[in-house]
Amino acid sequence: MRRLLVALGTMAMIFALTLPAHAQTRAGGWATTELDPLPDKLVAGKAYTIGYWVLQHGTHPFDVAGNELGPTGLRLISTSGGTTLNFTGTPLPEPAHYVVTIKIPDGQWRLQGIQGIFMPYDIGTMDIPGGLALAPPQFVIGVGTEVVDYWGSIKPPGFPWDGTVTSSRPPAPPATVAPVAGELPQPAAAPAAPASPKAEAAAGESSPYLLVLTAVLAIGATLLVQRLARARVRPGRTADSGPGDGTAPDDGVPDGARTSDHQDGAGSPSRTEDVITIGRE
Repeated sequence: MRRLLVALGTMAMIFALTLPAHAQTRAGGWATTELDPLPDKLVAGKAYTIGYWVLQHGTHPFDVAGNELGPTGLRLISTSGGTTLNFTGTPLPEPAHYVVTIKIPDGQWRLQGIQGIFMPYDIGTMDIPGGLALAPPQFVIGVGTEVVDYWGSIKPPGFPWDGTVTSSRPPAPPATVAPVAGELPQPAAAPAAPASPKAEAAAGESSPYLLVLTAVLAIGATLLVQRLARARVRPGRTADSGPGDGTAPDDGVPDGARTSDHQDGAGSPSRTEDVITIGRE
């Protein structure tokens, strides 16, 4: 039974570890954080309002149907250890654009972007007093990658990176035309009901969680059946068991010399004797 519990526990751990990875894969896998321009010199104890962009695949806003990006912000981690400061950002009108106010103590700090469901992004190292030294990019956007302009005049500072702009954001809906005098305005068509996020997620791809859980249960059931089969108690055999249970009596007589009680040869005395009663007349 202990082996069964160990096997089920191992499968459960594997299943649990695959959940975050799968969630990030469904959400697009990765994102980057870009900062708006900072002051040339940063000093300790002063509040700085910093704009930043969280870009899925480094080029566009978060766009996974049925999912939310979650909280974003900036994180300071002391390089000497022991101190981590988190600052939660606020969305701005532009897609993927946020703003946060931070105060930086003296010392050297690693600066990370908090990116909701995505892994944190290493932006660089800050020396206070001093400035920011950017870290090498964790993800490289290939030269010639097709990039869409989702922003208009206010856009990420690195746009279009090394990509090629293929189109701009969808145009704004046309202005409403005033009706002609004496003509009744036509009723606007009712907008289609948005699809449920759960339905969109189900239509996008089938969840593998059920398959993994089914596999775990199947393995557990198989191990349990095998364990019960080995532990089943079989009927015991007594020392005087005879032909009725498939064993020969241990009487020292060779098997070839053994004869049946009812198959004695002619002239051989039968083991079955007749009982004659002699009475008086």
